Amino acid sequence: MVSQYGIKYAVHIITNHFGPLVAKVCDCLLKKGPLPLREIVRYTELSETLVRNCLLVLIQHNCLQPFLLEEEGGFGEVNKVSSLYMVLFDNVLHRVRFSKFMAIVSQEFNKLCVDLIETLLQHGRLSSEQIFDGFRDSTEGSSSGGMEALQENIHKLVMARYVERCPISEPFLALPSEEEAAPARRRGAKSAKVFLEPETLEQRVLAAAVPPEGMRFSFELNPEIGADREKAENSSTGDKRKHDALESGTDGGFVDKQVVLWRVNCEEFTRRLRHKICIEIVRTRLDDEAATVFTAMLNASRSEEKKIKTASSVPLSENSIYAEVIKSEKGRNMTLDYVISVLVGLSSSPPFVRVVDNSYSIDYKHIIEVAQTDEVESIVYKKYGKDAYRMFRLLSKTGRFLETDKVISLN
Repeated sequence: MVSQYGIKYAVHIITNHFGPLVAKVCDCLLKKGPLPLREIVRYTELSETLVRNCLLVLIQHNCLQPFLLEEEGGFGEVNKVSSLYMVLFDNVLHRVRFSKFMAIVSQEFNKLCVDLIETLLQHGRLSSEQIFDGFRDSTEGSSSGGMEALQENIHKLVMARYVERCPISEPFLALPSEEEAAPARRRGAKSAKVFLEPETLEQRVLAAAVPPEGMRFSFELNPEIGADREKAENSSTGDKRKHDALESGTDGGFVDKQVVLWRVNCEEFTRRLRHKICIEIVRTRLDDEAATVFTAMLNASRSEEKKIKTASSVPLSENSIYAEVIKSEKGRNMTLDYVISVLVGLSSSPPFVRVVDNSYSIDYKHIIEVAQTDEVESIVYKKYGKDAYRMFRLLSKTGRFLETDKVISLN
């Protein structure tokens, strides 16, 4: 559930980037939830054509996801399928982080990769042909060799998961089965501890829309690209026809499903930013050696980290952590015993790492809480001074109400 402040901030971002009309449609969907086209037209009091164009803008820039929802029909009637539109709140907020995303790429890759990311951030989603056409007249992309270099750099970004194939244009959500609709009734008392909260509609839509992993991060190099400019021009004409077909679609048919589109994977960038913050917290609270071991744990558990908002990493053995530590230049002079001693420090108060059965997992939740507390304490110190900061820190650590006299004496 998005707070009123969150809605206002998201609408402010959309207004600055796309104007008041698109922002009005966005505001309607954030307040009302997923709606069909006719309801958006009714609530916004805009023309159907104008609403369609606003939806197209939001889809193009990955701020909105259309989907089909199966609903129960009336008595004796077949189930009906509705075409709905849902604003992706997190993707709207990601727009203010674009400069940070580009900074990450500039630290890892060359300028061409930075330009590619900037192009995708600017245009939202593009086909391979549209990307090539955009760079065709540049110095780096004017020749066949330039096109090959362009493909290779796109391939690098896809392999690094910074660029991904766009989600399914209009995923279908079927009615949940009895077991899915009432999981609590299917579980006994012994399994109560592993009860999982039901997925929200947004989570279900996003899960249904994401392509299979092998397809999502798969980019095939094409040696024929750039060999014939006329072919590229014909391809561009084809894209124009597809765009025209897109605009003339029915209530839900906004996206041509045959064209492979690419976009920036904001999820991966957010994950990298979170990892960077966690590493700096460990470095500040402990030392460089702890940060080196902690970074190795992040790298070792990366492939199993499926969600951004996860409380902890997968458990790692001492040997698997050490194998990752010695891959880095700073970690090659560390022995296994020394790494284990560092892990002991990481698991001490405040525990950045949890230990269970000789396995270690990163406690993301606690690290983020530490970062948030540090930020608030810094604000209190700057705004109200040292005494207020000490008082706030005392109450924060105690975690409960204290009498005024006791606060004064302890402070």
